[in-house]
Amino acid sequence: MAIDTSTTAGTTPQATGHPIGFWFFFWGEFAERSSYYGMRAILALYMTQKLGVDKADAGTFMSFFIAACYFFPLLGGYLADTFFGKYWTIVGFSLPYVVAQFLVGIENQYVVFGALTLLAMGSGVIKPNISTLMGLTYDQQRPGQDQLRTSAFSWFYMAINIGAALSQFAMPWLRTKYGYQVAFLFPAGLMALALVIFALGKRFYAAEKIERKVVDDGEWKPPLESKTLTGLPVHYKMVNPAELAADKALRLQTLLRIGSVFLLAMFFWAIFDQAASTWIFFADTYMETTLCGERADGTTMLLSGATTESMLGTRSFGLSADAIQGFNPVFIIILVPVSVWLFKTLDRKGYKVRATQKMIIGFVLTGLAMMIMSLSGFLAGKKLETMKLTTPEGELILPMSSGLKLDEVRIDSPDQPVTIGSAVRISASDWEYDKAKKKLQFVSGSIILGNGQTIAVAKGHIASNGPDDAALKAGGVLEPLLKSADELAKVKGEDAKATVEIIDWVPPAERVTVWWQVLAYLILTVAEILISVTGLELAFVAAPPSMKSFVTGLWLATVGLANLVINAPITRLYPYMQPGVYYAMLGVAMAVVVIAFIPIAAKFNRGMATAASDAQIKEGDTETV
Repeated sequence: MAIDTSTTAGTTPQATGHPIGFWFFFWGEFAERSSYYGMRAILALYMTQKLGVDKADAGTFMSFFIAACYFFPLLGGYLADTFFGKYWTIVGFSLPYVVAQFLVGIENQYVVFGALTLLAMGSGVIKPNISTLMGLTYDQQRPGQDQLRTSAFSWFYMAINIGAALSQFAMPWLRTKYGYQVAFLFPAGLMALALVIFALGKRFYAAEKIERKVVDDGEWKPPLESKTLTGLPVHYKMVNPAELAADKALRLQTLLRIGSVFLLAMFFWAIFDQAASTWIFFADTYMETTLCGERADGTTMLLSGATTESMLGTRSFGLSADAIQGFNPVFIIILVPVSVWLFKTLDRKGYKVRATQKMIIGFVLTGLAMMIMSLSGFLAGKKLETMKLTTPEGELILPMSSGLKLDEVRIDSPDQPVTIGSAVRISASDWEYDKAKKKLQFVSGSIILGNGQTIAVAKGHIASNGPDDAALKAGGVLEPLLKSADELAKVKGEDAKATVEIIDWVPPAERVTVWWQVLAYLILTVAEILISVTGLELAFVAAPPSMKSFVTGLWLATVGLANLVINAPITRLYPYMQPGVYYAMLGVAMAVVVIAFIPIAAKFNRGMATAASDAQIKEGDTETV
């Protein structure tokens, strides 16, 4: 990628490479998106595992959080366009963003939800302004080079996904190895780094000014010099009532023309953002997440255990359910350069693919991805309610007695143990129910296998010399998930509490391979490139100069609307529906969207052509999509 060292349009009008400021946008966005997607990667399971939130509520809370992240751009665009400018708006709202990243790891619902509010505000306000500031930088420093700007938006989008890939794979690993509190420090540090990088590039960005229209009543005189609180010059444009009315009409016309396109795009975002909730829950329960090597049921995936060990040092290589979403940004990184090359080549050959055509193809592919998810859901086994016993030594999945309610377990006498379970029972005389986390806790007790063998639990720990996995299964344990000998050697012997919770479980032999979801991610990623990258630039190009940040904010707000109006209620159905039926429902919805979008796209293209023609007549310059 060519990078030119000039920073002003007038000194080197022949320059064709990306300006220096591009690198600050690229690396600053890389760090900020690493922070956001890293935190989001483990948030759904954090709520269900540590905060006691059930899956229906967790899906809704994730939808509310994502919706807030994409509604705040409306505020961010308005503040930047009207008062502070884009640079200082980004810097100012990055500060609470950094603070919130440190707070989200505190296991208290009120603290976490307060931190998520700050995160949504910081992330949302930044979104419309950083991409708009980059677009303005190209307009000022590389005027007329529309294809270069298009490439910059694509590379910018790849920066987002490089950061997302890094953090979405790293965060689940950090969580598994060190716990949630340590894992959340990783995105906090990245956000602080993003702020530093972006601030250092200020002199390479577009020169900003604030324009305010004032109705000319014959008496008001603009001040000789006026600046905002952030030091930006304020330009007052005197307009008569007719001009002001025409400006408002233009804004309304723009919103009406582009609004219908944006509204249908929200159905794509509704499906895409479920990757942070229902897709994780589906993989966690119904999928065998081994990518290659030996599976839990003794079979192999792609490669034998010996081959996998020779290549990777382990007989089985897989990912946690929430790390699988990292495939999406990896596919973006691979496919965005292909997309840039493809559309450049088509453009040079005279085949211009309209933005709306790209979006239609993207909608079709989104529906196909849902059908793949639906098929995997129908192939998977039926979920069962089971008990999960967790200790520092690992986990045991145990059969649950019918009608067991953890909050109704009572200790009548400290000398009389209370036993729960069926084929495998847990007996303790110090049961304590954690209402916030919806788990039973005990310190000392015993696990009674179906063959009568007893395993002692003392100070929250299982004895290290207990039966092996084969003996546990023979004794009625559904799935032993105890740590390896090397991992057990690192377990600290300090006092702990064993916990029991009710989970959904599918037998390992009846779980479908995670490669179904990887395939769905590949198809959905192609759709994302065709819809999201296109929509981001479409918002910039189709908007009048005075409202570019605001219209970009509207594009981002469609994501918020998708999560608030569609995902918040729809994801509540997931725990109660067979997953094959649930994802088929979403696929059918996308088919309806495609049919509805075709006439809307045609009308939008006619409107853009008319606007371009009017602009050419009035100004002798045409800006097309």
